[in-house]
Amino acid sequence: MNRPDDHVVYEELAAGHALSALEPEEEQHFGAHLLTCSRCQADVAEHSATLAVLARVVEPVEPPASVLEGIRAGLPRADSSPSEAAPASTPGPAQPEVRSLADARSRRERRSGSARRWIGAAAAAAVVLGLGGWNLALQAREQEAQRYGDRLAVAVRELSSPGARDVPLTSDDGDVVAVAVVRDLEVAVVVDGLAPNDDATTYVLWAQDGAGAVSAVGAFDVDEQQVDVVTGLGVDGDPGSVTAFLISEEQGEQAPAQPGGPPLASGEV
Repeated sequence: MNRPDDHVVYEELAAGHALSALEPEEEQHFGAHLLTCSRCQADVAEHSATLAVLARVVEPVEPPASVLEGIRAGLPRADSSPSEAAPASTPGPAQPEVRSLADARSRRERRSGSARRWIGAAAAAAVVLGLGGWNLALQAREQEAQRYGDRLAVAVRELSSPGARDVPLTSDDGDVVAVAVVRDLEVAVVVDGLAPNDDATTYVLWAQDGAGAVSAVGAFDVDEQQVDVVTGLGVDGDPGSVTAFLISEEQGEQAPAQPGGPPLASGEV
């Protein structure tokens, strides 16, 4: 069990998780912790809701006229030609050019000022071009955050429902990739860590009794590698005889009579 001061790390990971900014190892580690930590579930839900609000309040931005004028002012004139330049003096013997210290400093400052204007114009152009993409990204983030927030709300409701038993299901690596939520004969699965399956396969939740016999509780798909909730599953027979739950990935769309291979995750009741 983590000490209270250790939870600061998970608070930081919760923010990164909501922003989809974690490294794969961090995402896997935090995802396993999230399934069993109501504090982090609340933090992620709050961060996701904040992102959704930010995306809604930002309207598409029309660049100010002053920005466009500044960009145009920084660009060289297209109608300039050599005829506008000062007439060249008659060639003569080369003489060393003599400048005062003040003149040299003045020329250097003019060159520096010109460079700053070009840099400013380039930065302004980047801002104008980026505003449109930024708004589109925020709108997409709002939709994603809303979907994720809905799934997370269902997950929290399932995990915290009165009278339910939560059975964490761990992989061979020891990571919690799902939680079976058992309520009498009804079973829900909160998934966070299973890879999305393709159209040719399906995940199956199995119930195992004390003698080692298994029976299929139900088949389900994982569309996204994020928190999701599968409901509507049920245990046949006496739920009190179930000693463990298992998850396997099987060929086809239906649960077979028996698992086709070793389980991907399991947990004792």
